[in-house]
Amino acid sequence: MRILLAAALAALPASALATPVFLPVRDVAVTYQLDVPGRTPAQYELHYSAADQMVRVDSAAGYYVLGNLPAGQAELIIPNLHALVQAPDFSAYTAQIYHADGASFTPLGQGHYAGLDCENYLVLDKHATGTACLTKSGVVLHFSGHNDRGSAEVTALAVNYAPQPADLFSPPAGLTPLNLPPGALAALLNQ
Repeated sequence: MRILLAAALAALPASALATPVFLPVRDVAVTYQLDVPGRTPAQYELHYSAADQMVRVDSAAGYYVLGNLPAGQAELIIPNLHALVQAPDFSAYTAQIYHADGASFTPLGQGHYAGLDCENYLVLDKHATGTACLTKSGVVLHFSGHNDRGSAEVTALAVNYAPQPADLFSPPAGLTPLNLPPGALAALLNQ
């Protein structure tokens, strides 16, 4: 899930000459497929509110992550357990996405995924390398990358530009708050 959160919004501001739009400039819902070597492919639904820079990533396993990019915060919602987990592991990735971390982008040419055109970029930073195909409006349609912990590929299957309801980005009432130490959530989710 953290790979998807990072990859789905993966394009960070660039120090290269070509600086792509790295966050969607309008509301969007995207269905992604995540492929990680040695694991069964998984689908996720990402919802993004451009005005508030809020993200929601729904897992097929029934949980979802709410991310507030400007605040660098994320929460894991587990409806079946009626639980809200403060997610310091995901919050760190949310902050990295929003604040760039010095990535550079080199244009590689055009791409086409989910019926939309995009620009391919080589993305390099101090911890990882990859390619990202971004629409002019900042939606990641394809990402393939690796770092010292492995590799992953994320591909958009469907893109729907439409207003996203505000309640998608708020946890439901009545959840039990849980706090886990850093690292525990990733271990529980087998990341």
